[in-house]
Amino acid sequence: MNKIELVKKITEVSTEEVNQKQVSAVLAALESVVRDTVIAGDEVTVPGICKVKSKVVKERTGTIMMGDRKGETYTTPEHKEGSVKIVTSLKKVFE
Repeated sequence: MNKIELVKKITEVSTEEVNQKQVSAVLAALESVVRDTVIAGDEVTVPGICKVKSKVVKERTGTIMMGDRKGETYTTPEHKEGSVKIVTSLKKVFE
């Protein structure tokens, strides 16, 4: 389901009188708030769906296992990475 289909579906199932333009504006605002909050280092919980946060991945080294450079070592620097955790109630749907 893409964004257009999502907006239409939310408009259909909504109990309030909302139009597609309003739903689209809310989704855009949600995206902005989640992005800005996660970049700031905080966690965002979207009720009934997921938790989004950033985490720091420590520096690590590895060895190239294939190709012309096989046996060489490399280092991945410390960096931030996004993390999305599906809430338990939604996980149970897939069991």
